[in-house]
Amino acid sequence: MKTRFILLSLLLITVFSNAQQTTAIDFSMDDCNGQMHHLYSELDSGNVVILEFFMLSCNGCIVAGDALEAMHHDLEMQYGEGKIRFYHFGYSNTYTCSSISNWVTTNGYSSTPFDSGGTQVAYYGGMGMPTIAVVAGSAHDVLFTNVGFSDSDTDTIATAIKSFLGTNAGIQNESSAIGSIEVFPNPCADNFTLSLVTKESGMLRLELTDIVGKKVQVLAIEKLEKGIWNQSFPVNYLSSGIYFIKGEFNDKIFLKKISIQE
Repeated sequence: MKTRFILLSLLLITVFSNAQQTTAIDFSMDDCNGQMHHLYSELDSGNVVILEFFMLSCNGCIVAGDALEAMHHDLEMQYGEGKIRFYHFGYSNTYTCSSISNWVTTNGYSSTPFDSGGTQVAYYGGMGMPTIAVVAGSAHDVLFTNVGFSDSDTDTIATAIKSFLGTNAGIQNESSAIGSIEVFPNPCADNFTLSLVTKESGMLRLELTDIVGKKVQVLAIEKLEKGIWNQSFPVNYLSSGIYFIKGEFNDKIFLKKISIQE
């Protein structure tokens, strides 16, 4: 009887692990930079999150990470920074943030590192590495999930993300009214400067938001003339983490990501 119970339990685990999930599994945890994340809150704001679960000794995980990094960069150019997020999780709950952060940095990824991905790995497909999931929106939909990686996966993922967001619905970093946008230094500790080149006069509104889109502060509301606008903003009162500068100029919206380090 005991043997049958064990076999049945293993069968159920296998079925669960290999099921094609349609709804994202929620999590609330700090990333390895000390920033708190609640997945459902981020998705409820209409965002997309790309998740790669990796093993430190997995060469295929690096191949997948390189492809996802390039794809993520291209999508950010179309939809703006912050709309599509890229997270790397260690597949095992025994991995330390130090080793995970080192792996992400060594491979040159702009993704956010997390530890303790074991529960999600089991949910999205099992112990094959890498395990990749893309989740989106207030319905917490799973747009893509797969154990392993092939060259065609990024095309499939990009198509799914564009379909969800709408090909022309992206927030652009630059518009016909704006020549260029620069934020420096980035990362910053005490203050940052935003430099804006406008091609016409108009009203500018700037807000600082946290990583889930919650407004932290209104930075500026003022009328600008055509030309160069520079202004510095103090941030030494903020906790370390990723924030976004959300700007609106003549009904055109842009986003810039900024990293704040104490």
